[in-house]
Amino acid sequence: MDGGTGFSQVRFTQTGDGQFTVTAPKTLGVWKVYVYAYDGHGNVGIESKSFRTVAPTPSGTNVAKGKATTASTYQAVGNGAPYPPSNATDGNWSTRWASEWADPQWIQVDLGQSTSFKHVQLGWESAYGKAYQVQTSNDGTNWTTVYTQANGTGGIDDFDVNGSGRYVRVNITQRGTAYGDSLYEFGVYA
Repeated sequence: MDGGTGFSQVRFTQTGDGQFTVTAPKTLGVWKVYVYAYDGHGNVGIESKSFRTVAPTPSGTNVAKGKATTASTYQAVGNGAPYPPSNATDGNWSTRWASEWADPQWIQVDLGQSTSFKHVQLGWESAYGKAYQVQTSNDGTNWTTVYTQANGTGGIDDFDVNGSGRYVRVNITQRGTAYGDSLYEFGVYA
């Protein structure tokens, strides 16, 4: 099936005569699907449905929500700007942090005290980090890598980790697009 830009992100699998399943895209947002049904006599019926792809809710408490967040850079001017780092830890999926258009970049959250955590969720905007590390630190200077991604594809990155530290950062070494890096949410779950 072909439906235009981004359509390859929606997968259709025929499961029986006149039946199919749809696999939603990894990219967040609202999608519209058009289904054309042909009866073999030159007639066609068209149905359209919209659906929203949202991030799954991890178990545990997001210890990064509302905490002080800093970044290497952020877009202060431009369409819809500013996009400060605090947007990535505000718990609001309609705000985002966006970096300048260069590698490398980082965003970090200060948890206030050394905290153990078990899960990280990164909700990327269409401008995502392709290669990055999640790192922890107790002093904001010496970092320990607890997760490495070498070939990310954007959307939602959900992964379990064994981490502890006052500071948690995403150290992005390579962008996935020509634009900067952009996160709707940077969740750290205890």
